[in-house]
Amino acid sequence: MGCPNDRDERPEQAQERPRRPARAERRDSIRNRERIVAAAQAVFQRDGIHAPLDHIAAEAGVGSGTLYRHFPDRVSLWTSVLIEPLQTHLATAQAALSADDPWDGLVAYLTSSCELEAAASGYVNLMSTHFEGGSELAVLRTEIQQTVEAVVHRALDAGAVRSDLAPEDLLFVVLSHSKVIEVTGAAAPDAWRRNLAFYLDAFRPEAAHPIDVPPLTPRQILLSLLVPSVRSRRRGRTT
Repeated sequence: MGCPNDRDERPEQAQERPRRPARAERRDSIRNRERIVAAAQAVFQRDGIHAPLDHIAAEAGVGSGTLYRHFPDRVSLWTSVLIEPLQTHLATAQAALSADDPWDGLVAYLTSSCELEAAASGYVNLMSTHFEGGSELAVLRTEIQQTVEAVVHRALDAGAVRSDLAPEDLLFVVLSHSKVIEVTGAAAPDAWRRNLAFYLDAFRPEAAHPIDVPPLTPRQILLSLLVPSVRSRRRGRTT
């Protein structure tokens, strides 16, 4: 009787075909995430950043369940897409603050900010959207707002703008610009420049007339910025 060899003693289950490596599943997950982010960029640029997330899933060629596994809510998807453009807006505001001439700095900021939104790669309503407090997006928006306020106060101190101009008044520029882009972007892509020129002339001190209505308060601005989000939720699932 011969001695058993190693092959005879090997457990039967050890001879089964190995399972598919988990690495392949991770690659599929990474590809799906990349497709979702790319689709979100395209849809947000085309339809605005409040576009339904289900439309993004369809654009990416994945199910809604797959999208929500990677991005459980809109803010998490926004964070993956909007951090970079917000950083660009911040850099624009910081450059305006360091301009030699306060008026030139204000004009440069408003022009550059409008250009970023009007570009094919821009995100309409980016600067008029409320982001949840504490989120990375909200922190970045706060830094942008503080820098823009400094740009306006610098122009006020220099007498370069009308004395009753408040930083909050720039919201009118932001809101009207987004609507002008939405309505005229395809037919007259440079129409927003005329709209901005009217505002800039209105900011100059030479022909200013008294205004009976006070500027918006921070709370009024917050309530105003919440309106698009409320409308989006009424159209369908957005979280």
